[in-house]
Amino acid sequence: MEPLSKNSIELLFSKCLDAVSQVAGNATEKSVEKYLQDLGFFCIASTLPSAVYQILDMRTLNFKFVANTELALGIHPDEFIEKGIQKVLTMMVPTIQNVSAVPELLQFMYNSIKEAPREIRESFVAYGYGLQYFRPSKKPFHSLVQLIGLEFDEEGLPTVCFMIDQDIEHLVKKLDNYLGRVSFRKGDFVTTFFSSEMQLKKQDIFSDREIDVLKMLLRGYESKQIGERLFIRSNTVDNHRKNMIRKLGARDTTALVQLTKLLGILK
Repeated sequence: MEPLSKNSIELLFSKCLDAVSQVAGNATEKSVEKYLQDLGFFCIASTLPSAVYQILDMRTLNFKFVANTELALGIHPDEFIEKGIQKVLTMMVPTIQNVSAVPELLQFMYNSIKEAPREIRESFVAYGYGLQYFRPSKKPFHSLVQLIGLEFDEEGLPTVCFMIDQDIEHLVKKLDNYLGRVSFRKGDFVTTFFSSEMQLKKQDIFSDREIDVLKMLLRGYESKQIGERLFIRSNTVDNHRKNMIRKLGARDTTALVQLTKLLGILK
């Protein structure tokens, strides 16, 4: 599969900038060291080996800080600092659905924040799930991106974000869609977006009943035990579990539980 052309990358980057252009005014910015101190991010050795850590200026889509790229990707962090999001775009698997995901998920994040009450906007955590990249070896992998706001404009829209981009290839089997999730105040207000539907929904990825089943799975219960505790048939439990596995393209139930933790659905 041929990589994206220079013109394609520039067009895609322009669409990304359009998605974040709604940020108004300026924000008071701290030093990178202060951001990291506030985040409790002191020791690279304690980070996940498969994850990349970044501080992203949302107005320019340039990185202020990048860590762990050499261990996770085999790429020097200076390449990301120099090229910003454009470096990320060059690594993407060039299918139409995949490359269109970045501006669409950025737009979804900002739309979600604007839908939330002003007083909780700055508590957001955003997730982008299922984007596919190439390693320098040309081997593809799926990722889960998490963004947390560090600085905000007067409307509560993020101007600087902390971003974690994690390899989840070992947890997924087949992904037909990419999805977005934004959570406020640890789940008081949640929005989701599936590429197959292309609309923002004010509901979580899973139903309340599916989350009940998930919590039981997390505790190690079998289908029969879950059914007895929730007063439903074990076949119904299995159907819920299979449906959740399908939604996330998870390899198995163990991977499903781990993915839901990474997506902030289960604590």
